[in-house]
Amino acid sequence: MRPGRRHPRREAPAGLRLHVQLAGTFPPVWRRIEVASDLGLDDLHEVLQVVFGWEDYHLYRFTTGPERDPGDAFACTADLREAYDDDPAVPTWDVRIDELLAEPGERLHYQYDYGDNWWLVIEVEDVTDGRVPPGRAVLLEGAGAGPPEDCGGTYGYRMIVAASDPTHPDHAQGLADVAELWGDEVAQQDLGLVAFDAASVGERLRALELAGRPPTPRHVGEQLTGLMLRARDSATARQLRMLASSADAGVDVDEATAARMVRPFTVLCDAVGDGVKLTGAGYLPPAVVQTIFDELEMGDEWIGKGNREDLTVPVLQLRETAQRLKLLRKYKGRLVPTARGRELAGDPVGLWWHLAGALPFGGRDAKDAEWQAGVLLLALMASGSTDNAEVTVAELLTGLGWAVGDRQPIDRRTATGLIATDVHLLHRVGAFADDRRGAWPGTVTPDGIALARAALADQRP
Repeated sequence: MRPGRRHPRREAPAGLRLHVQLAGTFPPVWRRIEVASDLGLDDLHEVLQVVFGWEDYHLYRFTTGPERDPGDAFACTADLREAYDDDPAVPTWDVRIDELLAEPGERLHYQYDYGDNWWLVIEVEDVTDGRVPPGRAVLLEGAGAGPPEDCGGTYGYRMIVAASDPTHPDHAQGLADVAELWGDEVAQQDLGLVAFDAASVGERLRALELAGRPPTPRHVGEQLTGLMLRARDSATARQLRMLASSADAGVDVDEATAARMVRPFTVLCDAVGDGVKLTGAGYLPPAVVQTIFDELEMGDEWIGKGNREDLTVPVLQLRETAQRLKLLRKYKGRLVPTARGRELAGDPVGLWWHLAGALPFGGRDAKDAEWQAGVLLLALMASGSTDNAEVTVAELLTGLGWAVGDRQPIDRRTATGLIATDVHLLHRVGAFADDRRGAWPGTVTPDGIALARAALADQRP
């Protein structure tokens, strides 16, 4: 288990009745809610924002302990982006409620707005197996007006409560304090208290449409984690979570499937054998080019005799890809197998996993737009849906903070160029089916889904 996770996820969702109280307030401000146990902590954050009347302006995190002894932390994306390198927090989108709250009496703490420093104490009152509330979250009851955003924490809240209530014993002092801070012209109705209105809260909870949200992934791999931490808006974050929930399925590949997919590299390496002398211009000799061209039936995609590598782009690209995969290398005017290439000869499953581990193929590193576009393409493949992939990749790249020109959103043409290297390689190994409609990159195949999921997995054989 990752740090702070105390329970395995329930096989079937349950209903959790939670009592939530705002620390440091009197009279007490509290809400009683019922939520589905399989919601993510990021979903619970949105529920808490609604029931206390906040507007989601600030950072937040959940902790297993209270303010002075917080224990393990589970933080929002923006918090994690700004945290120091040694911050041990786990992303909220990677954790379900039932991993932290499973039995009556268990508690979780929620910190919102590190300036005003609001703390909610969340306690399980009851667990109903096999039943989740309508809409996956409902308000049962509550009391106390919600604190306004940026009111100065519990001190400011108590002052505003006193100033807003003529019957409050400290009403006069509250008015004086408000006048000193914000001026005599501030009217009581402008103090910003969020009156507790159960009907209004219920409507806002239904508007969250929690029932239609993607499930919380069992685990988000390192490549997608890097992108999810860059998300600049909730729509992008939610779509990435949906893709991550598809990508975390288990992966297994049989020898026949692996052999079929890596055959282009097997044919190339067999043709090279223990090594071949390159031409004076550094290309494969014509006889070797012709062998590869014929065995892989490249005549269906390329016009020409297929015996000159400089004029036969599919063979040239395949050879260059094999070199980038460190299966082949140039040595003293010859193309020879590497130690890794010799090791994987005759091992199609091992070669398949080696290929998966090298994806995405485009881009220099994780900070490169082409690399990130490749990860997004793999995530779409892992979900089984690549229709208009370049459009979706463009939208997600924009949501990750990329732009073209004068801060314009990423367009379809730009996204197409960014994923072209990976699409070409993936087509070569059968990850996409030829689409008679001419759609690009094409429909992802079952083999392609498995390869993409393997590429996005953290652990490989």
